[in-house]
Order: sequence, then structure tokens, then C-alpha cells
Amino acid sequence: MKHKNSLSLLSFMLLCSLSMAQVNITDSYFAPDQTYKWTKNNVYLLDGLCYVDSNSVLEIEAGTVVKFTSRADVGNPSALVIQRGAKIIANGTKTEPIIFTTEGDDPADPTDVTNPHAKNSLWGGIVILGKGKTVKNGNSVVTVEGIATTEPRGRYGMPIGQEDNSDSSGVLRYVSIRHGGRQLTSGNELNGLTLGAVGSRTKLEYIEVYANSDDGIEFFGGAPNLKYAAVAFAEDDSYDWDEAYVGKGQFWFSIQRSDIADLGYELDGTTPDDGTPYSNGTVFNATHIGAGNGASAANPLAILLRAGTAGTIANSIFTDTRGKGIEIQDKASPVNDAYEKLKNGELKVMSNLFWKTGTTTALDDIIRITSTADEKDAATLKSHLATNKNMVSDPMFYGVGRATDNQLYPVPSSSAMEVTSNLATIPTDPFFTAVDYKGAFAPDDTTNFWLKGWTALWKNGHLKKSVVLGLDNASELVSSFNIFPNPSNGLVNVAYTINSDKNLKLSIYNSIGEEVIVNSNALSAGNYSQTLDFSTLNSGTYFIRFSDGKKSFTKAVVKE
Repeated sequence: MKHKNSLSLLSFMLLCSLSMAQVNITDSYFAPDQTYKWTKNNVYLLDGLCYVDSNSVLEIEAGTVVKFTSRADVGNPSALVIQRGAKIIANGTKTEPIIFTTEGDDPADPTDVTNPHAKNSLWGGIVILGKGKTVKNGNSVVTVEGIATTEPRGRYGMPIGQEDNSDSSGVLRYVSIRHGGRQLTSGNELNGLTLGAVGSRTKLEYIEVYANSDDGIEFFGGAPNLKYAAVAFAEDDSYDWDEAYVGKGQFWFSIQRSDIADLGYELDGTTPDDGTPYSNGTVFNATHIGAGNGASAANPLAILLRAGTAGTIANSIFTDTRGKGIEIQDKASPVNDAYEKLKNGELKVMSNLFWKTGTTTALDDIIRITSTADEKDAATLKSHLATNKNMVSDPMFYGVGRATDNQLYPVPSSSAMEVTSNLATIPTDPFFTAVDYKGAFAPDDTTNFWLKGWTALWKNGHLKKSVVLGLDNASELVSSFNIFPNPSNGLVNVAYTINSDKNLKLSIYNSIGEEVIVNSNALSAGNYSQTLDFSTLNSGTYFIRFSDGKKSFTKAVVKE
């Protein structure tokens, strides 16, 4: 009996190993008018440029891992291209995301790739091409960057009059795209996710691009809507739109490397700069963390709006860039550039927070002025930013880190009052979710933090796994609480009134819940004023907490 059970177990293991076979894919695998079903019990390895043909559908089961070979030759990287008329149905889940990555990456092992956030350009990227409206140099049908113009499978857009901005190219949901950006031609890399004239009925949400050599996500025309997106450690721009993009976005997050990075957002209208039609995208609730205020990376701006773009950027947070916060390109007259669209109300920058972008001592300091500007003092831009309630204010994130050291938690503290005040009205469009805060994450959020679980940021150890937040303020314990200065370089003065007849304990916690300062004296009801010494603590966000053992009152303070 024992021998028989051993054989059964051996047979089961053998069947499991056989079911996890590697399926090798080249371009010849795909044919027109077919439906392909990729399942999570296989690993799919793509070699070279692989085109899903028109009228074909590629269905990828939740939990599937798709890998790409690291080809050394320029011009034919390993990449997946969804042609016009084809569809990809990659509908992952939070517990079973779909992962596109390099051949040598085991997604279950975060240690198998040294310095994972710096390992990019190991394969190409994901390219989706649609039938929406686009224009480049007057052309409504365009070949995606890097692919030969003689290759019809690399084209997006349609002849004038045949465009369909409501086209569907399928679904990408809970998808993580890792370590891409291989060159198509010399100096021309692939974005992590390229969307060429993709239509609005394409479902795009919970998408991560991690460690890509070129841009994270780039939109070339069309009207694709994108919700819950993360771009981490792209070597070029995090988000980029161009060629008459008119889609919508909400809850976009990005963070850049300290050693190599370009713009946070590069938002273009079309080519030439005063051509028509032009981009007019709408983004609410973005959070962008640049390369660092003193980074070595050439990280010049958080946002560049140029090439005649219109659009709306609102209720967002931009912080930690080496250079300035924003430039709206102002070319010499008579070009109908982005600055002209700002003047006539087509371009709006509303209710955003900027912090550590330039010197940030005043709203005027976050601006970079175009060298050829008609308006040399950018008076219109300065007035627009002030009138539309943009602020220079600390969002008081619970953690900003770029290494795999569990120090990243880009959630603002509820003590950062500007995060929840002076908000722009969110459109009453069914795409948008009505929220009462700025940025991609709710203040003090530990339960709905949407990067948890499925992203490479989570799996590779960037994000904090446990965070103590000021969620439990009890006004019956403490009132009239004042703290100054905040941020502080060392000594912090606090004044407060204790209402409780129970003795309270005062403690200071760091952002991972460690108690770093304890006041051993029990505090009874009364008025207090005291000085707390933060001079020996590292820079970061800390929490002053009063507790009676059951209830507590918490306030945040930043040590610079």
C-alpha cells in the first residue's frame, strides 16, 4: 500500500511538471481570424516581434506568466504587438495578476534579478494598435515608432472619416509589465505599454510598468481611458501623450529612479505644434514622485505640456523632482502652442500640490519658462496656477524610497490639510470615481491601498508591509492641539489640552510602527506646552500619539 501511494505521488508530480510546460512562440504562431487561449499552467516564451493578426483574439488566463527572450540584435526585439482589429483579453485579478517579463525573471523570486528596479531593456514591450483618431504631420494612419513603414502590421489609426475612437482592443486588467524597453532601432526603444489610436471601449485598469528603459506608458492618439496605473523606475518619461490623444485617466502613480530619469509627464498635442486635431486628455488624482530633489538623474520637470496640447490636470500631487514643477511651452508667435491654449481656457492645471520641485518657497518657484517665450515672465501661467488653487505644500507621505527596502508608502497623512481642501470638481462622467482628496491614494489608507499584493513594487519589497497611521483620532482625549514648526529640523513645540480624566501616555512612532520616543510621565487632564527633541531621528514622517490604552489621538510631524 505504501509503495502504491509513493507511485501515485510520483505520477502526480510528473503530471504537474508536464502541465507546466514552456510554450515557445514566434511570429509564425499567429494567424488571422483565430482565438488563442493561454492558460496559467503554462509559461509562454516569445521570441522576436510577434503580431496578433487582425480579427484574432488572444485570451490570457489570470495568473499566467508570459516571458520574452533577451535578443541582442537591434531591430527585432522580443515584443507582443496587437494589430488593428485584433484583441487581447488579459483579465487578471489582484490575487492572480498576469505578468509580462523577461526570460530570466522568476516572478515568485524577488531576489533572482539583482537590483530589479535598475534591470531594464531586457525585452521590448506591449504594443496595442487601434482604429481611433490620430494625426502626425497630417497623416491619420501612422506606423508605430521603430517599425519599418513598409510593415502594415505596425500601423494604427484609420483614413479620415473611418476612425473609431470608441473602438475596443480588449482588456488589460491587473497586468504587470516588467524589465522592458529593448531597442527597435538604434536609439529608439519600446515603451512598456504603447497605445496607438486605441479606442475608449478598451478596458485598461490596474496596470503596472516596472523598470522600463523608455517611457512607462505612452498614448499616441485615440481615446483610451486608464484607471489605477503605476509606472515605476522608467528611464525616460513616466507618462506621455501625443498625436491627438483625448482619453481620460484617474489614479495614476509614478516614481522615478535617482540615477536616470527624464520627465514625469510629457504631454504633447501633435506634430506640427499648431496642427489639428490635437491632444485634449483629462487626468485627475495622479501622484508623481520624481528622481529626488538632489538626484544625479537628469530629471528636469514634473510636467511638461507642449506641442499645442490642451487638456486638464487636476487634484494631483507632484513632488521630489530635481528640476522645476511645470513648464507650459510658450513658443514665439504666431504658433498656437500649449501656452495659447492655456490663455484661451483649453488647457487647465487645477488644484494640484507641488512639493520639493525647484526651490518651492513660493508658487512662482515651481515654474520653468520656455527660453523662446513670448511672455518672458510667464505671468499668465503664474496667475492661472494661483487662481486655480494649485499649492506648494507638503503631502506628508508615509514613506518615499526607491530601493527594495520596504520604505515606499506614497499615501499622504490626513494631517496634510491641503490634500483634502481646495479641490477641483471631478467630472460627472461614469468613468471617474468621486473622491475628496488629491493624489492617487486616500489619506491614511491602509485598507484600500491598490498597489498591494499584485505589483512588482509589492513583490520586490519596495512597499511597506505594515504602516501605523493616524486613523484613530479621539477628540474626547485631546483638543486644541498645536504643533510648530512642522516640518522641523530638530526641536518640535507642542501645545495641547487633555480632556480625559484618565492618565494618558505620550509616544512617538515612526512610519513603520516603531516607538522611537516615550514620555514616561502620565498626563492627566489639563493644559500642556512642551518641547520634543527630534534631532537624533532620521528624516521622515513621525506620529505623536496620546493613548489611554483603549483610545488614542494621533498627529503627524515631519523631520527634515
